[in-house]
Amino acid sequence: MAAPRPSPECCTYSFGPFRLVPERQLLLCNGVPVRIGGRALDILALLVRRSGEIVSKNELFDFCWPDTFVHEANLKVNVASLRRALAEGSDEAYIATVAGRGYRFVAPVKQEAPEQAPIPRSSVASTRTLPKPPLVIGRTTEISRIASVLADTRCVSIVGPGGVGKTTIAIAVAHHELPNYADGVCFVDLSTVGDPQYAIAAIAAGVAARQSSEDTLSEVIDLLHGRQMLIVLDNCEHLAPIVTVIVNRLLAKLPTIKVLATSREPLRTVSEHIYRLPTLDVPTESQIITAKEALDFAAVQLFVARAQERGSYELSDADAPLVSAICRRLDGIALAIELAASKTITFGVPTLLTMLEQRFLLLSNGTRAAPLRQQTLLATLDWSYRLLSDDEASLLRLLSVFAGVFQLQDAVAMSKAADFDAAQTIDTLERLTNKSIVGTEYHGGKLSYRLLESTRAYSSERLADTAERGRALECHARHILASFERAAEERAWREKQDWMSDYAGRVDDLRNVLAWAFGHGGDQLLGIKLTAAAIPLWIELSSVCEMQSRIERALIAGHDLGDCPADLTMKLIAARASGMSFAQHLAPATEAAWQECYRLGVTENSTEYQLHGLWGLAAYLIYVGRLLEGISKLHQFMAIAEAQGDWPAVAEGNRMMAMAEMYIGQVGNARQRLERLAARHERPKDPVRFARFQAERGVGIRCSFAVVLWISGDPDRAMRVAQAAVDRAAATGHVVSHSNALAVSAIPIAIWTGNLDDAAKFLAMLEENGRQEDIGIWREVCRFFKSALRAKRREAGGAAEFKARLHDLIAARNLLRAPMHYSMVAEALLEAGAADDARELVEQARSLAHAQVANWCLPEICRIAALIALHTGNRQEAERQFGLAIAKANEMGALTLELRAALALSRMLEAAGRQAEALDLLTACCAKFSGDAAWEDLAEARNRRQRLSTISEASASYA
Repeated sequence: MAAPRPSPECCTYSFGPFRLVPERQLLLCNGVPVRIGGRALDILALLVRRSGEIVSKNELFDFCWPDTFVHEANLKVNVASLRRALAEGSDEAYIATVAGRGYRFVAPVKQEAPEQAPIPRSSVASTRTLPKPPLVIGRTTEISRIASVLADTRCVSIVGPGGVGKTTIAIAVAHHELPNYADGVCFVDLSTVGDPQYAIAAIAAGVAARQSSEDTLSEVIDLLHGRQMLIVLDNCEHLAPIVTVIVNRLLAKLPTIKVLATSREPLRTVSEHIYRLPTLDVPTESQIITAKEALDFAAVQLFVARAQERGSYELSDADAPLVSAICRRLDGIALAIELAASKTITFGVPTLLTMLEQRFLLLSNGTRAAPLRQQTLLATLDWSYRLLSDDEASLLRLLSVFAGVFQLQDAVAMSKAADFDAAQTIDTLERLTNKSIVGTEYHGGKLSYRLLESTRAYSSERLADTAERGRALECHARHILASFERAAEERAWREKQDWMSDYAGRVDDLRNVLAWAFGHGGDQLLGIKLTAAAIPLWIELSSVCEMQSRIERALIAGHDLGDCPADLTMKLIAARASGMSFAQHLAPATEAAWQECYRLGVTENSTEYQLHGLWGLAAYLIYVGRLLEGISKLHQFMAIAEAQGDWPAVAEGNRMMAMAEMYIGQVGNARQRLERLAARHERPKDPVRFARFQAERGVGIRCSFAVVLWISGDPDRAMRVAQAAVDRAAATGHVVSHSNALAVSAIPIAIWTGNLDDAAKFLAMLEENGRQEDIGIWREVCRFFKSALRAKRREAGGAAEFKARLHDLIAARNLLRAPMHYSMVAEALLEAGAADDARELVEQARSLAHAQVANWCLPEICRIAALIALHTGNRQEAERQFGLAIAKANEMGALTLELRAALALSRMLEAAGRQAEALDLLTACCAKFSGDAAWEDLAEARNRRQRLSTISEASASYA
């Protein structure tokens, strides 16, 4: 029987020195990957599969751009790019144009089976932030030279005037060098960072280490330690001093990292190699040039390519000298050429040259302090700007206030500063986009607008030259405030994903407005209002540190004003209390902050903030081991929530109450509460919710349920639920919820059940979260459990380190599980042979458990005390402590702890020759568990019981 024929996508096609692997989106020339765009690869794949046939333009559009309308010029540009790429590898012609019909692949093609597919010489490392490879014209030599320099030095700065193409070249170099970096390339666009203090935050976000309160740069260094990576820092000139400091420290601390920067001036770092990027080649004025000859020059190639993107245009012999003159006038600067070329279809080349010459000569009469080539770009921007009508120029100036992308409604709001109505704004914006002054892009299916960085900077300067700047900044501030106030209201009813899509991208505008509001001549009250309105976004972004610093600034401003509205103060106080709860060292002042939040809620008749204050206060009290006081506050919380019919709050109260009940030893009650809650929140389509009480509700319920399942005798299910909590939190993208799921349930349960590989995996996740967002509360927890893992694996020095980490954990006032943590360290010390130290810690654990009424861990404390007594030869005391452990666990319904104690006692009884007692003990204990349970301690107990039973039967038979 013949083997099935492989699909075209799975085959490899050979022609000349080339091999095409469509399945991998890979084109090789003599075994080396060829850098061409994805659309060009798609075109090549279809042509090659139908080698010798005419493939119509419509077929190519349907294959490469399905369900999308694109202009025919896009196809021409990509075919031209494809031809150039193929021409570099061979002199042979591959693609023929069939006039009026389409294209034909004319070279012989050999089809190979999938297993014959070539393997590239080097694998390409994945990258998260690097933009797609750009269409680069006439820069092959520069890319090769920069790549060569980068191979021999740690830091390369591509320096040149604005618009020369530094970013394009940097991206191209990054893609060229990507195979040489095992951990990929990180691209950081600094163009939207308006304040030097956020440069580190932008770089941290680029490498997935979003924020840090104490030393963000150290967190970045920790994250990148040992990684082989290229960091591309784009548009550094406005942040040069701080970027220089950052780069120097990165290079000093990270020997495997390299930096590629773009800037209008050198950074002057310690090991910087400056590569001054030349302008594009242009024909000389003395040359009499044909169209074919003109296209040998990169500047002309770029002009023609960009003109074709705007419509049908072919360079003629008549236009060739005119286009050459335009490129000369623009000094070969890529951006200037692109701006000019975009007007070709509208004005025609002869008129374009005339207009450019007039504007250029006019502008050259003025004096400028900028370098000559920068003057040329400014002249081009001036020229484009002066072509605009008054309403277009006015709107462009106003749009320059936005830090990045903006939507139509944003433009309408800003146009009020120019007294435009909505219809006039829409019409004007459309004209600006048609003229390529304002760019368009899609995010999540929504149309957005953006100014090129150079256009935005230029327009911002023009705004500063007018009397409208103050009004524009205030209008922008009030618009951003209205947006965030609307966001705060919509949070109550909108889907989280849609809400985040609309507002998460507003962070840079938020920062800019806050800087204006609290700066000289700003509006402090507006800044306070905006800070309060932005709290929900900071919470959903897990930007705890930034939120805390902003809150403190707003509270100071409110104090200075003297008459800050009480409702604003209430919101700020609540957010500050929440931020304090995440600190590495939990301050006693946190309790007062939550009390103040509740008091203001009462004063302002706000049940929401009464609930928030009581919940935070209860959580604080429970966390520091004041369990009974915390339960009292929870009763008060639930009474208000039930009276208001606030059932989500009631659910959160029940979750917290269940945990408090478990800690005081009411395990059965806790499990019943959580079984009911979990039944309502384990549905497959349970929606992701906002983090109203610090963590997402579905994640919080799963975390608590997992811990209760573990202690009540279902460790296998506990691990599954803990994993579900981690997975759900990861899907939400909420770092706080994810860290809670890991630190509260997944990591300790994995340690307690002996799943050490899972524990290591979860710890790595928590460490990664710490690099992204500095949530201090979990820092010592992470270190503690890393040491627990070392101790469990019997690594040298693990137990001593575990003890040291315990002291750090207690010093940070992480007290809720302190008795259990003391007993864990005591057992590790005993196994390491430090019985005296173990005895001291277990007594401290017992004392602390009684002080906190933390009855849940008493069985463990008694079990470890028994092991210590057994180790020192006091078998009578050991048996007594084992008995206490079993009795206390049985009384609470803590079946897991009961089994652990029973298993340890059975070992002692068997060693003493009391096999019958050991068998009876294990038989009674194992009978309490379902037959499909298979966790480590239960499996050992069942095997031991079976062995003892066999021995007993054999003895009876012998008798």
